[in-house]
Amino acid sequence: MALFLGLGFALLLGNPFGKNVSQWGGYLLKTSVVGLGFGINIQVLLKAGQDNIGTTTLFVIGVLTIGYFLGKALKIDRQISLLVSVGTAICGGSAIAAVGSVIKADANQLSMATGVVFLLNALALVVFPTLGHWAGLSEVQFGTWAAIAIHDTSSVVGTAAKYGDEALRVASITKMLRILWIIPVSLALVLRFSESRESFKIPSFIIGFVLASCLFSFVPVSGDLYKNLYLAAKQGLVASLFLIGAGISLQAVRQVGLKVLVQAVVLWVLVSIVALLFVKYV
Repeated sequence: MALFLGLGFALLLGNPFGKNVSQWGGYLLKTSVVGLGFGINIQVLLKAGQDNIGTTTLFVIGVLTIGYFLGKALKIDRQISLLVSVGTAICGGSAIAAVGSVIKADANQLSMATGVVFLLNALALVVFPTLGHWAGLSEVQFGTWAAIAIHDTSSVVGTAAKYGDEALRVASITKMLRILWIIPVSLALVLRFSESRESFKIPSFIIGFVLASCLFSFVPVSGDLYKNLYLAAKQGLVASLFLIGAGISLQAVRQVGLKVLVQAVVLWVLVSIVALLFVKYV
């Protein structure tokens, strides 16, 4: 609801703050993801990492490979195709921004890739909980499915929170494993685009999430400090969704070409179906 309220605000009433709103939403999103660490034990995080690293690796590499050949088949601009592929495989807008800085993508390429990912994220927020209940997924199964199949962190946690607290916990942990793939993918692209080595950055909110989880696990505090920080993070995610929605524009949506949309939709549908079958039956 927050996402669509923000989108409606921007498209119907106008947005006097322009792209700053999306930036504020991005900062709030990353801060909120860090805050989620205050509700997740680091030992649980490590155990989940051991259990899910193979699955996450398989899906990330599979999506990047299919995206590459699909982009070539559709004759899409190589950089746009790469941005859509990493956005689908790793973590939506964050991966697009990180990889875009490495490969020196221009504003139009970034806008097209981000626009199509945003549209699919908005759709996921609506359809995934319904499909999850229809398929009879438990909260653990749904959290894993959402973390694998949905692009942006904001949409993953928003969708999982709607399904249940356990779904949110599982989705947050599994999503962190996907986000970590920004590092090897960016490093590989740094080697390919050697002049862009200074652009490589490890996402700071991943480090913050792990540190918050360590504090929660090993540093006892009096009262409900950690609980309140965790609850504040969940509310911050809602506010960030509104700001992200308010930062979209019709111009950005119109820039998304048909071929780019086809590539993004095909990738997303394939990932969603395969991931659903995996969590349901494997």
